[in-house]
Amino acid sequence: MADRDALNDLLCRFFRSFDEKDWKAMRSCLADTVWTDYSSFRDVEPEEISGDRYVAQREAALSALDMQHNFLNLRAEIDDASARGWCNYIIHRFHPDFDGRNDAFFHSYGRYEFGFLQVDDEWRISAIRQILLRNHGNPEIHGATRSVENTRDV
Repeated sequence: MADRDALNDLLCRFFRSFDEKDWKAMRSCLADTVWTDYSSFRDVEPEEISGDRYVAQREAALSALDMQHNFLNLRAEIDDASARGWCNYIIHRFHPDFDGRNDAFFHSYGRYEFGFLQVDDEWRISAIRQILLRNHGNPEIHGATRSVENTRDV
């Protein structure tokens, strides 16, 4: 149970790092290399990248937005020094010009699959696969979606 709690805490810190734009905290959540698959969200092939590059990409793409990342229904399978996890997500993104009436928001809903490794007796994220269910709002504020055709209102 302690490992499951540690994985839950790791994901809380990871998602909060997006919202607080705490790129150093985000990096501390990641292994040195991270396999990523965001192909259901944007037109990129799965790849393995350095933890530093992962953070730099997020900082460049998301620094201007106000965000709230939520995850729920975490399920984890733990095997000594590695683990897998699955959770649902809701991500709210707001452009600074959002006034409640305009379309300066872009929200996403779906699930994540994670891989975890123990590094120096601490869990780190080693794999991230995002599986998009729906987007809602104006993808122009994010700029990383596959296409307007993939953006369906909820």
